[in-house]
Amino acid sequence: MSQSNEQSGFREGQEARILSAADVRAYLIAHPDFLEANSDLIDTLAPPAAHETEANVLDLQQIMVQRLQRRVAQLKDIQTDLIEATSFNALARERVHSAVLRLLDAKSFEELIDFIISADGLAQALDIDAIVLCVESATEVSGIGVRGVRILENGGVERILGLAPYALADHVVASRSLYGAIAEEIGSEALIRLDFSQSAPPGLLAIGSRDPDHFHPSQAGDLIEFIARIAERCIRLWLELPAPAKK
Repeated sequence: MSQSNEQSGFREGQEARILSAADVRAYLIAHPDFLEANSDLIDTLAPPAAHETEANVLDLQQIMVQRLQRRVAQLKDIQTDLIEATSFNALARERVHSAVLRLLDAKSFEELIDFIISADGLAQALDIDAIVLCVESATEVSGIGVRGVRILENGGVERILGLAPYALADHVVASRSLYGAIAEEIGSEALIRLDFSQSAPPGLLAIGSRDPDHFHPSQAGDLIEFIARIAERCIRLWLELPAPAKK
């Protein structure tokens, strides 16, 4: 016998009839977990006044008040999270905009690269712990290249990112081939593909944080990708490279 049939007063082989208060009471006694399974009904019930309840009678008014208190607490938590997220995003945007202006203000290619990779440059502007600029090489040699740019093996960017434009990860075991000696200190990272030109090998911008929760897969990556695209275009302009073909 289904619960829906019991609730509407139907039983197989019987005609429909009007449920009485005694029927409802008998049903609730026979199914003590009914309100627990249908808790939304509590909000529609008119609870007894506090002075009418006895020691052995369930005070629905108290239950409703407790439910409302829990909901208010949940809404306050949500509000607090939204305020914190909004404040963080505003601060992040300010840092990214400031960093972009400094990228555009570089007076030479060398100054641009130094700002991107130095600890007191882009990393400090974004309040992050490590930024590594990587470029693929057609040779099998990998490691540190000219001006501190890290050299990846041919196909290294696709090996790290696949076909994705970027990837965010938390609680990572960072790669020494990317971060070198500080890899063990990196807890989360953002990796962004750099497409300088169709006549140049691809690159990678690795942004690492000691905080294992600073970056995470569900996080929006628009600001991180934006600054990577600015760096990509600045490098292209200084090297006078043709723009990559539009995808």
